[in-house]
Amino acid sequence: MSDDFIVVVTFETNEGNHTRARTQIDDYIRDFLSQQPGFIESRLHELREGQGLLHYARWQSEKDFRAFAEKAKDHPALPAIREYTPTASFYDVYAEY
Repeated sequence: MSDDFIVVVTFETNEGNHTRARTQIDDYIRDFLSQQPGFIESRLHELREGQGLLHYARWQSEKDFRAFAEKAKDHPALPAIREYTPTASFYDVYAEY
């Protein structure tokens, strides 16, 4: 079984800010988060109804994620992203198929 650390973050958007949120979060993931040590992969999902985003990220370890999170506190894009009420959940891999 894998020791990967999984982070799932949901973002609340509405009709007026969804496109902007998607672009800002996508840029942040591509240009910053995905460049960090221990990052494995990531996916940004969009609700079919068009109001809400879900970001799935896989890290080599919780330690790698925590190091990224500490560095992210000072990232200039973070205040804008916080406007979308990010809610994070953390997972361990239970089974792989």
